[in-house]
Amino acid sequence: MKNLFIGIDFSKLTIDVSFFEREDMGEFSHRQFSNDKEGFKRMLLWLKKETRIPSSQWIFCGEHTGLYCEPLSEYLTTKGLFIWIDSALQIKLSMGIRRSKNDKVDSEQLALYAYRFEDKAKAYVIPSKELRSLGLLYAYRDRLIKAKVGLLQAATEMRAVIKRDPTARFIYEKTIGQVNRLKKEIKEVEKKMLECIKKDPLLDKSYKLLTSIIGISLVNATMMLIYTANFTRFLSARSYACYVGVAPFARDSGTSKHAPPRISKIANKEIKALLTQAARCATRFDTQIKEYYDRKRKEGKKERVVINNIRNKIIYRAFAVINRQKPYCENYLITN
Repeated sequence: MKNLFIGIDFSKLTIDVSFFEREDMGEFSHRQFSNDKEGFKRMLLWLKKETRIPSSQWIFCGEHTGLYCEPLSEYLTTKGLFIWIDSALQIKLSMGIRRSKNDKVDSEQLALYAYRFEDKAKAYVIPSKELRSLGLLYAYRDRLIKAKVGLLQAATEMRAVIKRDPTARFIYEKTIGQVNRLKKEIKEVEKKMLECIKKDPLLDKSYKLLTSIIGISLVNATMMLIYTANFTRFLSARSYACYVGVAPFARDSGTSKHAPPRISKIANKEIKALLTQAARCATRFDTQIKEYYDRKRKEGKKERVVINNIRNKIIYRAFAVINRQKPYCENYLITN
């Protein structure tokens, strides 16, 4: 059981730190430090001076803010201290109505969050060098894709409206040149991603298992490895499906309101879109999925419902091959 609850609000240059002791609920102490190693040292000295509770009974809590939360999380983990980095949306939804917001208040709320949900706390795990590099490469590829689509869409629309204008033709030709360079660079990044995966035996094994599933290729497999931390962050396919936003939930109230199950709007839309691509690919090349899709459509099911069911099937297949450590087999039979 933890007895000192410490909330950390991260920003680019600073961290706001608030804490309270279990016995003095609501009596906060607050201070701001620089978001660097020197600031982390000063923070620990301040905490040790302010409380007599041993560090083994401390719990740090902060929102996942990407690059800004990683330096402190790694520093504290290497010191043997417990830091819990949770989803920003999860924390926000748990706090109810808030009428004020600043860094000091946010850090206090994070300390309270750690106190209320102590039983759900998970210690931060430092990602492997290869997994971190894979995440950076994936994010860079995503920026290149968005740049390519933006350039091509604007130039194509302009040329369609202004068909014979020499300036429009010049811009279009220049844009096509930029798009081709971006395509080449995207291919180079994807090659680098594969090299990064192959350097780590655990990532390489998981990647080969995932890509044995029809519909999952480099991008979807990489996305799963990153967001699940190589299938250590989510305990089940259901929990991952909830995070992605493809798990249906019932909507019942009393004896009169019985709506059919629906998916939640709270979702990681990037992963959801990629899974949609995987599902559509599976409807073309996976015999079982194609038969399922055709059968459900003939029964009158809406396409979006069927595609969502296929997204769920892909997620469950992904977790199954990882748990069994065997490639996907279309006619797999369980034997005693």
